[in-house]
Amino acid sequence: MTGPTATALDQAAIEAFLETRSTGTLSLAKENKSYAIPVSFTFAPESEDFYFRLSYGPGSRKREYIETTERGTFVVAAETKAGWKSVVARGRLKHRNTVENLDRVTPPDGSISDADRELEIPFYHVFKAPSEALFTLVRLRTDELTGVAETDDS
Repeated sequence: MTGPTATALDQAAIEAFLETRSTGTLSLAKENKSYAIPVSFTFAPESEDFYFRLSYGPGSRKREYIETTERGTFVVAAETKAGWKSVVARGRLKHRNTVENLDRVTPPDGSISDADRELEIPFYHVFKAPSEALFTLVRLRTDELTGVAETDDS
């Protein structure tokens, strides 16, 4: 009797899985330090790019890690009726709005920015965002995209 094994997902299965998910873990690095954060996302299947809405509040380390990470990793995993599935994307991270233009991302009056209108990314709140937090869009330009699904061979 054998237990569950992993089977690779094809492109269509990866896209179908990502359509049902809204959060994952973005892993970053700076020299010999790592930093992983839960984030919400949207996926563009035509380019295989991921987009994240990130907040930079006082004391946030995300900005410095994004700027020093040569190749980021994003993982989306979930238990489904058929078993566990996961997708791993790797690639270069880039601010969609330059850091110099971060003040334009969330207008001072709190209205919705052009960037937010352009991409529908769910808000993911771990804690209440400080009032001085800036929101920006970051793109993961994917150069490697893989997925696996648990199958039961018993």
